[in-house]
Amino acid sequence: MTPTTIDNAIARLQDLVQECTGVTIKSAPDYPIENADPFPFSAAYLSAGNFRFTNASMTHIFPTLTLEIHFSRINIKNTYQNINAIALELPRRLAKDPTLNGTVSTIVATQDQPISWEVAPFEYGSIKSQVLKFEIPFKTLQTPTS
Repeated sequence: MTPTTIDNAIARLQDLVQECTGVTIKSAPDYPIENADPFPFSAAYLSAGNFRFTNASMTHIFPTLTLEIHFSRINIKNTYQNINAIALELPRRLAKDPTLNGTVSTIVATQDQPISWEVAPFEYGSIKSQVLKFEIPFKTLQTPTS
């Protein structure tokens, strides 16, 4: 696995977010941004992961990407209409594209290990938003350790 694998997976997630609702996600960059203007925007980043050894020469890596979609809290009714649309549509789109357009081996989403998401108020400095956040684990190709 190379850092490019993660970058490509993030880019594909951002593309999928753009396709999920009629509202334009005004900013969905491949790397998180420092400002929150304009709303709505999304940020995707490597947030966690785990790995296991098959043997002394093979490692399996399971990174987790976090996908945050931020909406203004000025019009809560409109905000939740958009959150509801994406919360229902993104899982469908991920199911249709489990390799994120060939960038990863597969998204890990099973009955025993489902993809989690949450909705909550969010505050970063003076920026206040309502965030829809997904934790998306995936499997990369086996990686030789030598």
